[in-house]
Amino acid sequence: PKLAPACVTRVQEEMEVVTNSERLREYRKMITELLFAERNHVCAVCVANGHCELQDLARKVGMDHVRYDYQFPNLPVDITHQRFGLDHNRCILCTRCVRVCDQIEGAHTWDISGRGHGARVITDMNAPWGEAKSCTSCGKCVTACPTGALFKKGSTVAEMERDRTRLEFIVTAREKKQWIG
Repeated sequence: PKLAPACVTRVQEEMEVVTNSERLREYRKMITELLFAERNHVCAVCVANGHCELQDLARKVGMDHVRYDYQFPNLPVDITHQRFGLDHNRCILCTRCVRVCDQIEGAHTWDISGRGHGARVITDMNAPWGEAKSCTSCGKCVTACPTGALFKKGSTVAEMERDRTRLEFIVTAREKKQWIG
């Protein structure tokens, strides 16, 4: 039978839902390999090496190599922002930056431009990040990024460890008036 995503599958009486089978494990591994092959995910030279959710996922699904040809797209790196940088080569288009900026910070700085293979995250209608007038420089997008696509300038690999418990704080801090200043 064809695989169906749980998020769009209607529940039916006596429906049997399988979330962990050999077939699903193989699909998850294949999708992870495709994420690596689509962009330039060379972990050894990435600022998030060792602190990357994509690496964690690869280990979890048992990926030890990529069976697909790497695309090696020539994507830009935007370091125009005073404190942060964006490496499109490392972006997996998860849209966490878009969502945290929109739903938590309320700045609406990030968006997705293009479709399919040409899709990428952009700031303020495709302006360089350093010129984005809507950006508050809060860093929530950098904290939410699962890879090394968004990074703090001057960070070494050791400094890129991301405390995921901060995400819950980021979500609730405004409501609880916990912001400093």
